[in-house]
Amino acid sequence: MNYVDIAFALNKNIYLSLLTTINSIIKNTDKPEKFRFNIVVPEQEILFFINEIEQTFPNFVFSLRIQTFTPPKIIENYLNCKYKELSAARRMSRNMQFARFFLKDIFPDITRVIYLDTDLVVLRDLAQLLGTFELFSPEQYFAAAPQVLPPIGHFMNPIEGLKQIQGMKQSFNSGVFLTDFSYWNQETYSRLEYCLKLESKYNYNLYRVGDETILNLMFKNFIPLDRNWNRSGYGNAKIVARFLQCDLEKANIIHWSGGFHKPWNTHDIIYGDLWKHYNPCQEGNILREDTHRSTTIGGAH
Repeated sequence: MNYVDIAFALNKNIYLSLLTTINSIIKNTDKPEKFRFNIVVPEQEILFFINEIEQTFPNFVFSLRIQTFTPPKIIENYLNCKYKELSAARRMSRNMQFARFFLKDIFPDITRVIYLDTDLVVLRDLAQLLGTFELFSPEQYFAAAPQVLPPIGHFMNPIEGLKQIQGMKQSFNSGVFLTDFSYWNQETYSRLEYCLKLESKYNYNLYRVGDETILNLMFKNFIPLDRNWNRSGYGNAKIVARFLQCDLEKANIIHWSGGFHKPWNTHDIIYGDLWKHYNPCQEGNILREDTHRSTTIGGAH
């Protein structure tokens, strides 16, 4: 079967956000069986996620694979240097954010994939994005929605930032992206290594958002998606989020990125009712089907 592969990476502190995002995806398609959810979690949490997903969707029709991720030494060193002050739980969250750079190794059979953060809800059939993959080439194999933040806004050192954004017309929010791992090669990972070493020269105070800035530097020549596929920034303070409000009739994804305000911890957040609508803890929100399901549990990588 040719699946629509969706990837997530997270730890159990925000497990409910994953369940809500999945619920929004399967409620907005007429063929949930075509989706395969590829989920990356810490090794010690894999059974927790399996149990939560199977209890929430007891007769799910989509396919599900859960694998674990241990960051390679170069990522571990980068995170230890950049985020010294983080708690163990927050550091684990950072580890999971960087798992998306290594999905090719975690799920070796994945090629075309849609990666999603979990602080979002999907309002349209994600299969509508499949045509984007046909635009990919060895020179362009990454697609994302442009965001309001200008490229220079990713840097705390504007002088170095101006050097690095050469050739970057616009920046993207990395919480929704498409890529084809059949095009990822040694040059791709060399770019990643370059970005990690570059920030070390500035005592790890060069990038405002480490993983997102790195992706923007690695894929300056990205294919722009329609902005409606990632209406983001609603996690910012309300005065900023109001500026970013959009036409919900046209929006395909609402994303509470940009700050610490999330629909599960801020009661009056913009578009919070949408998240509540898909939250599977709200009675009647779970899609239940009595057909075959496919689950695979993986080991550590």
